[in-house]
Amino acid sequence: MPKRRTVAEIESAQEICRNTIFEVQDLEEPTDADLTRSDAALAEFEELEVLRAEAVEYEDRIEVVRNASLAAANVEPGDQRETEVTRARRGPEVMRRVDPFEVLRADTRHMDKREITRAMIDSNLKALEAFELPQGYEGSLETFLKRHARDTSWATNLLSRMRPEYVDGWEKVMTGRDLHLSDIERAAMAVGTNTAGGYLVPTHLDPTLILTNSGTSNVIRGMSRVVTLTGGANKWNGVTTAGSTASWDAELTEVSDDTPPVAPAQIPVFSAKSLIQASIESFEDISGLGSDVLMLLADSKDRLEGAAHATGNGTTAPTGIVTALDANTNVEISLTTGHTWTLADIQNVWRSVPVRWRGKSEWLMNPLFLGEIQALGTALSASYSTNLAEGYTDRILGRPVTVSDDMPATSQTTTVDNLLVYGDFSNFVIVDKPGSTSVEFIPHLFNTSNNLPDGRRAWYMHFRNGSDSVNDLAFRLLQDKTTA
Repeated sequence: MPKRRTVAEIESAQEICRNTIFEVQDLEEPTDADLTRSDAALAEFEELEVLRAEAVEYEDRIEVVRNASLAAANVEPGDQRETEVTRARRGPEVMRRVDPFEVLRADTRHMDKREITRAMIDSNLKALEAFELPQGYEGSLETFLKRHARDTSWATNLLSRMRPEYVDGWEKVMTGRDLHLSDIERAAMAVGTNTAGGYLVPTHLDPTLILTNSGTSNVIRGMSRVVTLTGGANKWNGVTTAGSTASWDAELTEVSDDTPPVAPAQIPVFSAKSLIQASIESFEDISGLGSDVLMLLADSKDRLEGAAHATGNGTTAPTGIVTALDANTNVEISLTTGHTWTLADIQNVWRSVPVRWRGKSEWLMNPLFLGEIQALGTALSASYSTNLAEGYTDRILGRPVTVSDDMPATSQTTTVDNLLVYGDFSNFVIVDKPGSTSVEFIPHLFNTSNNLPDGRRAWYMHFRNGSDSVNDLAFRLLQDKTTA
């Protein structure tokens, strides 16, 4: 039978887990591996907490038995143990409800950076439990908190926007009932007013924080590397390099300098807007603004970003993956024959991606072209089938296939058309500004005929996003061949 661990031993193991979590939090930009290590440490900490509770209960029972053996009624006169009897009585256990917003009122000057960060993460997650999150939510807020909780002003703002006073006040402002704000609600709303005068969306409704996989059309986001910015930054700054080259060197000979050239990578975030109008009469029937209007605004954001991440122009919108590769002739490959798919063309694209990225590469194309590729089986008796009872294949040459209606769908022989992308999408970076979505309520819109109001109101949403390829050589862009 394994030896039972003591409370002290378990708490020592928990301290190791706690140090790992704090270590990741101290990183400026933790990698996915760092976040995985932090999640594993947190899971182990929670498992140890269960064992610690059991150990405490066990040691308490031992203490009860020991005290009972020392009780006066159980001690023979003259027994030396009688002098050791403890008269202390354990009081009733009291369950104290934890207020997640207590940290907003507390004096944190005595706390170090790690303690404040941990308190902000715990408080935000505790406050989030009070809200019903949309179907398909994948824990994005938890990830953002682990990554950016050291930005205490940002984390504090998120927590403040989950206070009941803020949520209730925001609902009133967004339905034109500003005069009904209480003094507490009016004060709470001040924390969510951005520099342009709009009100930041309550945290549990913010589509840049509460990401879901339900109904999303932006499949490129799920394939790519997503980074986040907080504060006033409007550009993501990184570096790119072709990597170092090792060499075989004889014993006691000077090693060659294999330092690779490093180039800066900078991705700006662009402003995006969405407007929803409604008649004044419809306000009589409106209920649940957060679940209705914001659902529409979040959907418009998702579709706008999806199109931009595929073919955005990079000047007034984020740079799409097709746009980025189309500007680099080194990664372009043409069909052998115009508007004619062959197995050799597909194999050529697969083979052209360097082996260091080929093992993690994925195919991205419009479903129109995937259907044409699947029809190769008719002409070649190859690996594909035109059986209409079967769905489209999800793998080509062993690598995953993703289809998107945002990808190009035009194929003709008079112009060079882009057909598909194959590569390692960790080299395509999407830049988000989580928690920056703001909404303004416009009480009256004016008709363009005589500049007079016509009974319409509107909600105006603003958010920012960016994207670009940081390493074109990790991809290949297949194009149609022109015969013009």
